[in-house]
Amino acid sequence: MPATRWLAAACAVSTLVACANSAPPPPRAEHKEGQSLFMFAASNSRELAAPLTSAGYLTVADALAARLGSLWDVRGGYYRAGSGTVTEVNADMLLVHSAAAVAGHPGAARDDVRAVRIARFLTGAKIWRGAGSMPGWRAGPANNNRHVVFQAEAIEGLQVAYRARRAIGLDAATAKRIRHQIATVARSERWRWPAREMNQLNWNATVFAADAAVNGRRSVFAAGLGRHLARFTREARGVGARPGNFGPGLRFHYQPARWPHARMNFDSPEYANIVLSFARVYGQARAAGMPAPRELGLLRDWVRRAISGYWTHAGALNWDTGLGYHRWQQSKKVALAQGALLGVATAPELQPDPRWGRWAKWLLDRGLVHYVAQTESAGRIPDALAHGVNVVPQNRGNAYLAAARHAANAMRALQAGLGRARGAEPSALYAFDPDTGRLAVTTPRYSTAIVAVNHRAFPYGGLDLARLLGADGQVIGTLGGTGTAGFGLRVGTRRTQYGRRAYAPGAMPLRLVHAPGDAVAAAARVAPRGAAMRAYAGPFSDLRVRGSAPAGTVEYRFTPTWIEARWRARGRGGVVTFPSWGRNARIREIRPGTYAIGSGYTVTVRGARSTRIVRPRPQNANPNPGPTLEVALAGTELSARLVPR
Repeated sequence: MPATRWLAAACAVSTLVACANSAPPPPRAEHKEGQSLFMFAASNSRELAAPLTSAGYLTVADALAARLGSLWDVRGGYYRAGSGTVTEVNADMLLVHSAAAVAGHPGAARDDVRAVRIARFLTGAKIWRGAGSMPGWRAGPANNNRHVVFQAEAIEGLQVAYRARRAIGLDAATAKRIRHQIATVARSERWRWPAREMNQLNWNATVFAADAAVNGRRSVFAAGLGRHLARFTREARGVGARPGNFGPGLRFHYQPARWPHARMNFDSPEYANIVLSFARVYGQARAAGMPAPRELGLLRDWVRRAISGYWTHAGALNWDTGLGYHRWQQSKKVALAQGALLGVATAPELQPDPRWGRWAKWLLDRGLVHYVAQTESAGRIPDALAHGVNVVPQNRGNAYLAAARHAANAMRALQAGLGRARGAEPSALYAFDPDTGRLAVTTPRYSTAIVAVNHRAFPYGGLDLARLLGADGQVIGTLGGTGTAGFGLRVGTRRTQYGRRAYAPGAMPLRLVHAPGDAVAAAARVAPRGAAMRAYAGPFSDLRVRGSAPAGTVEYRFTPTWIEARWRARGRGGVVTFPSWGRNARIREIRPGTYAIGSGYTVTVRGARSTRIVRPRPQNANPNPGPTLEVALAGTELSARLVPR
């Protein structure tokens, strides 16, 4: 059964709120989570459902903190989480423990002694390096990597600990070191204006905000973030060979100084959302005196594109990335990407309209609930990679980091007041990139995407559905299969699903033919004349696209509850495939012309001559395929209606 189906009940953890308001704080002494503490957190987390209340966020943090408790090293005074993730896991858990103390919460998320010891550990000589031109935090005691992400996570955890210093009993010497170290980093050459990491202004925003919070440099924070936003929007559009930060449909360029058709510049949902997470401190910067950005309209349009094109109603990423297997399906990246949802939900000025804030909160909450459900279903912290993908292996340290980041996001949401905010399930949403022909669709019933051009960054692609996921984010058709493991028409050796394909300037491999507003007409102008940058994205009730390949033409129609497809083959002898997922999946005919494909969807076909079942082999992007229904065309045309269950 899908992991979150049993989470349908409304959040019923009001007893935690009462407990938090009446119980004294836990004693400041070392302890280990016992079985009864974990069972208490787990039993309450079974009641979770989006949108979450304040009690719900605390329950998420409790459940994950209890799971991570076994990593605690009493003698060392920190969580042992793997050489490359020690600093990040401890910084996130410092944030969790400290925020729980500020909230007066008595659950597993709160541990004052651990908070103090982690703060001392992170500011001590094992992790902190203050000399040289690049002061900051190492990845771990035995790992000297000082990537920007370690700096940002360490700084934010220490910032929250400083805020909670009285509640957790932090000693004056450690509090002084926190202030000094944050100031040292924020004012170093690597971080002060105009320094940046490519186009990733979010890291600077986090560092500036922490320096303002603990050292009072609010004007520097406001001026710094304002300058970064002005430069980011000014460089949104490409100049000459430089692609700029966005494509014409606001897809994100990971490498803005390289050519626009580099593999990494296909798009990057994980990094686009990470950069958009600057929105978490946007309101603070405005309150500190930052003026409204001149291109506020562009930022709002980007929010529309990001929510519609990068997320599913299951709270997971709608994921096709130019960084390929080096980022794809990593749970730790999903948790980082959730920062965008947190930011949009708390920054009304960046929302296209108030619905987008409610939708962002709901998507964040759904992702947190789903992660806790996975944890309890497995009886352990989930693997670092989802859906069995393992081309670039991730160790257990990265799984622990994903759990710590999800717990920290729950406490960030609590601190931001989202427990009292409204959340609402989004409408059916789409996002379209007219230059690459990527179409993302998400509805309360299913999510999918078409990736017509993939810059050769990953093996799947073409004019057909690249994947099909159900309401809870479970794979119900294919994850990224090709050949018989994917959707599509085959005529001899020609296919409408053609895998790797380079971008062809001026070509429009997939066209919108029916969409809300003026999107169809505007998208048609992009390739020939380079129309203005905008988001082709938002709510829809009826969406249609059409594409052409050597094998034939394809038309798809999307509604909130079903998908229709029509293939017209160039020549006779065509075959269309409908894949399933999971080795135990079955395909059966439930009435003439209608087939149940596994437990995920039904398909009704018209124009079939015959059918057969084939069994594809596992593929890197589709590691657990089920059987595929192969339909031979009676003539040159086949139509089908797919109904996700």
